[in-house]
Amino acid sequence: MAAVQTPQGTVAVIHLVGPADYQAYAEQLDAMHRLRYRVFKERLGWSVHTTDGRERDEFDDLDPLYLLAMDEGGEVVGSWRFLPTTGPYMLRDVFSHLLEGQPAPSDIGTWEGSRFAVERSRRRGSSLASIGQVAGELLCSVVETCMAMGVRELITVYDRRMARLLDRMGCPPRRQSRSQTVGQGLAMAGYFDMTDDVLDSIREATDRANALRPAGLPIERNRPRHRHHNNGALDARRQGQDDRRIARLQ
Repeated sequence: MAAVQTPQGTVAVIHLVGPADYQAYAEQLDAMHRLRYRVFKERLGWSVHTTDGRERDEFDDLDPLYLLAMDEGGEVVGSWRFLPTTGPYMLRDVFSHLLEGQPAPSDIGTWEGSRFAVERSRRRGSSLASIGQVAGELLCSVVETCMAMGVRELITVYDRRMARLLDRMGCPPRRQSRSQTVGQGLAMAGYFDMTDDVLDSIREATDRANALRPAGLPIERNRPRHRHHNNGALDARRQGQDDRRIARLQ
């Protein structure tokens, strides 16, 4: 379970949801599609496919992995979608001009992240601080998930606002394409290393030193403890929380 008590008293819980979990998480996935509608259709005004107040595209039919951030009341307040580059994905098949003539990645160690969405909660206000708390938790979980699954590089397409957010959160891309017109705005493709150094940089920039790994993440990965995680008893307690939550989902 990825949960952290923040100075404001809020708690973020991150779940990793794969195809085998879709039925158990049907309600939460439906909430994710409604969140994506509010973010991409209503807030950002993107030209996306929507039905009955939900945003969904053809890449959701390819058995992606999802990270779902839930607040203390169990509401979905953030999400991100992941697909391997060995099959169809957005940068190659929709935004290929952002490749700038370079071959599209096709490697089991390179995945694409897409549809990053964060709720502006009425209970916590619509400030950047409320959005940043969820975004920081999600970014930490993204890197943890990729490293645990052997993913060395994450690519994603984003606009200028997201580029500023990533930089502010200690996660600048290793390589980035030039800004080009996508719809009514400017977008770019970023290439990000998935390493301990990147994770530590995000934790420092977002004050997420004690962020936990998402529920459903493989727990057999043996990694050196991060410099922020120097309390063996705390690590053991977190591992027990992960084990109990995963057991409840089985």
